[in-house]
Amino acid sequence: MERFLRQAERSGEMRVEMRNRTANHGGSRLQNRGRAAIWQARLVMLIMINLAQMWILSAAIEAALANDYHQLLPLVVASAACWLISLTIILWWKPASRAAGRPG
Repeated sequence: MERFLRQAERSGEMRVEMRNRTANHGGSRLQNRGRAAIWQARLVMLIMINLAQMWILSAAIEAALANDYHQLLPLVVASAACWLISLTIILWWKPASRAAGRPG
């Protein structure tokens, strides 16, 4: 009887340990999904800004070819703003660390 109780106790410990392992693994998997979503959103934003800059470049070329130079300054300013936004997305908009998200 004592042997049976020790085996049951061990199997109970094993179940708790396995449950803890799967709970921790599931949490990290969700965290990885969240981080992947953030990286994908950053990439989409960078692509959209890049497309806007290409449109600004084509408008600037058209204005220059049409000798309409008063439109060039706003286009250069808009392109610089797009560049600065892209720079901030690359350098500063990153997922928060795991410790920063915990209440405490």
